[in-house]
Amino acid sequence: MRYLLVKSILFGIALLPGMASAEKTELGEVVTERNESICKQKFTQELFTQQRIFSSTRNGPDKRRIAERKIAASREKYSLTASYCDAYDVIITFEPETLDRRPGDAQFD
Repeated sequence: MRYLLVKSILFGIALLPGMASAEKTELGEVVTERNESICKQKFTQELFTQQRIFSSTRNGPDKRRIAERKIAASREKYSLTASYCDAYDVIITFEPETLDRRPGDAQFD
């Protein structure tokens, strides 16, 4: 009797991962342009790119200032909406109205 019980438990344990992965593929994650996990990856990559632009002394002050403003605008949008997709849209499309210095901006002199 114990043998059958142990065998059925082991058999069940062996099948569970396969059943779980089958359910996962059937249900799947919906891939759309507004998928937060995809947007999070894209946003993170673009944020790092803008950070490299901002941090590099090889770039001119205007280019660095634009990167700084894009980072600030996307962080502000994320804090308001808690959406990586919204923050990604901002960091990609943001164009500053002016490059005049603001309080808290880095100094590129």
